[in-house]
Amino acid sequence: MLDLTRLAPGTRLRIAGDLIAEVVHNMGDGEWLRVRVLPAAGAPLPADGAEELCHATDVLELL
Repeated sequence: MLDLTRLAPGTRLRIAGDLIAEVVHNMGDGEWLRVRVLPAAGAPLPADGAEELCHATDVLELL
């Protein structure tokens, strides 16, 4: 598991489900991040401003 406390907004991650997400806000608690899931190639764009919480256990790697 990665140390999430140092991740800045804009950092891209691979998360559970083999999805790519971009950090929007780091809660600073080492467990939760607010992220924007990015569309896969050829997929429709998500709703404007769609964000969700991501737990540390769902983060697979830094990109």
